[in-house]
Amino acid sequence: MIGNRIVTTLSRSFAALLMLLFSTPWAAADLVDEAELRDAVIAPYSLGEPTDIEGVWQLLNGSGAKGGYVIQSEAISPLPGFSGAAINVMVVLDLDGGFIDVKLLNQSEPIFVSGLGEAPFRQFLEQYRGLSINTPITIGTNYGSGGGGSLVYLDGVTKATASVRIAHESVMAAAREVARQKLKGISRPQEKVVPKPDLDLSFTWQDLVDQGIARHVTTTHGEVRAGFAGTIWQSDDPFPDASDSDLFIDLWIVDVTAPSVARAVMGDRMLRDWERLGDISPDDQTVLLIEAGDHGLVSEDFVRNTAPSWIEAAQDEFPVSARDADLLINLKDDVPEGQAMVLRLDRRLGFNPVREWDLSLLAVRQHGMLQPEEGQARFSWTVKADERFFDVLTPPKPLSPFESAVLNRRVDLLLLGGFVALVFAIMAFNRAFVKRREYRVFRYAVLATTLGFVGWWGQGQLSILTPIATLSAMLAGKSLSFLLYDPFSLIIWGATIIGFFIWGRALFCGWLCPFGAMQEFVGAVAKRLNVQQVKVSDRWDQRLKSLKYLVLLGLLIIMFYRPEHVEKAAEVEPFKTAISVFFQREWFYVFYAVLCLLASAVVFKAYCRYLCPLGALMAIGGWLRLTPWIERRTECGSPCQLCKVKCDYGAIKATGKIDYSECFGCLDCVDIFEDRNKCVPLIVTDKRKARAS
Repeated sequence: MIGNRIVTTLSRSFAALLMLLFSTPWAAADLVDEAELRDAVIAPYSLGEPTDIEGVWQLLNGSGAKGGYVIQSEAISPLPGFSGAAINVMVVLDLDGGFIDVKLLNQSEPIFVSGLGEAPFRQFLEQYRGLSINTPITIGTNYGSGGGGSLVYLDGVTKATASVRIAHESVMAAAREVARQKLKGISRPQEKVVPKPDLDLSFTWQDLVDQGIARHVTTTHGEVRAGFAGTIWQSDDPFPDASDSDLFIDLWIVDVTAPSVARAVMGDRMLRDWERLGDISPDDQTVLLIEAGDHGLVSEDFVRNTAPSWIEAAQDEFPVSARDADLLINLKDDVPEGQAMVLRLDRRLGFNPVREWDLSLLAVRQHGMLQPEEGQARFSWTVKADERFFDVLTPPKPLSPFESAVLNRRVDLLLLGGFVALVFAIMAFNRAFVKRREYRVFRYAVLATTLGFVGWWGQGQLSILTPIATLSAMLAGKSLSFLLYDPFSLIIWGATIIGFFIWGRALFCGWLCPFGAMQEFVGAVAKRLNVQQVKVSDRWDQRLKSLKYLVLLGLLIIMFYRPEHVEKAAEVEPFKTAISVFFQREWFYVFYAVLCLLASAVVFKAYCRYLCPLGALMAIGGWLRLTPWIERRTECGSPCQLCKVKCDYGAIKATGKIDYSECFGCLDCVDIFEDRNKCVPLIVTDKRKARAS
């Protein structure tokens, strides 16, 4: 009775405190200060001024000029990790969208706080150096079916794959958002454009004009004068005698990258030089310009094989490098006359000629004599290459974190699915299962699989940190997508939640918990070695079982009021030490885990019953259970107490009823219930029948 009152009182207090905590504002983690960020930037680069985006600074190169941006990922993409707090990474991005450096600033991931340490995490982040935000990047191994050949695969961290996936998404999301706002579209995925093999088509100049391959654009002197109207250069017209209708720009634009087009306009000598240029620079787009107006194409001080100062190219508002191809002009007779040159535009930098791009000519005027001021008026035309001459290779789309995780662990997930289905079948048909003579051996085989495959191999040990992180993310309005980064554990969580409504906590705590399986093996070995077992009285058993609710309550209080300490507080779970890193930790963590195991040698599964906060949360499953799935007889409890005496978990009350909040589903009582040589009511009934006959 006293124990029941304690549990009832704690439950009510627990619910009341939860209501209070839900109304408490969530304290967000702080970004690192500017001084720490400045120290983290590697030479010869240095930290510049903060930008208008929170958490983003300018990056200065060795000469003090702007060289990119320094980003704190948590300020832009605060994706919560398994502790509920975001992983904060410094991303150093150059002006072309390349990763100069990616460095860990702070994190609270349980596996890296004290399990593996931060060294593997920092080594993982070093893999970004030299890559670009336009490069499709994923984590895992190229199995040949998960993406194209240009995908870059980063090596994950064993036992921490889900955490590094969260970090990867945070890094990429932050970098792309800054690129979208600051680098003018460079973050758009870049297609690769490849010229098709020679189609061996024959064109005349008129064919090129009729099919739109050769485009004619003009600008009059009147339009140029309107461009300078109201400026100090209005009266500095170098062609004052020209009428407004005379052509200032009379320009033909021809994309000659396709050999069929080049043959149509170039003489033999120029064609041979153009072909040699293609062999040397196969990624160049070549565009022929012929200008017959007063403007011309280049200034008097132009140097061949350089970028003409009067000509500009841009795509998606991002400048495209254009330079002279340095070809001696030798055009065919039917091609219009004028000042001609061939421009080279590099497709490797993301330029896509089959999408619209802008070609601009600058009209330049000078005002003054000794130190003249130069003014410009820009005249632009939209250009697009003929698609039939090119193949557009769409970059492979990186798999989503969930898809990538599923692909990389597909065999494990299939095996886990089959294993979970087997456990479901055992629980669903428990009465038929215990009738098998070897059912205990089979149960230990299942527990060995749980420990070895689910725990040590699959890293599927559930932790109280996951529901705590989920709760904190929900209260803070953050995404719960971090749950998808570990599909292996997600399957176990899904099975556990489904099992809540059928068997309470029994499915997970009794069959799918690796540390629980380890304790059960320790207890079984101890009994076989005749280790003296401690019998806990019913009163103290109830009192001790209340401890796990207090531990859970304490973790929730820490989560809301001291969230930076929740990972350390969660070390009350020895799961990380015993399962995640297999006792490869500091001695005091190992000592605590071993102590929990030794306790189970004298008190069966002592940690699970009395101290486990996850077990306290799982005990709610006893209340969610829809039906009493373990059958009882009217004689159970009075006069028969055999099941209660035999239950190592103390989950059977004196009345014979099952306390499903404490039942671990070992099926020992079901075995007694079905065995006519063990169940007292059945034995008595059989004896009566025998005497009657």
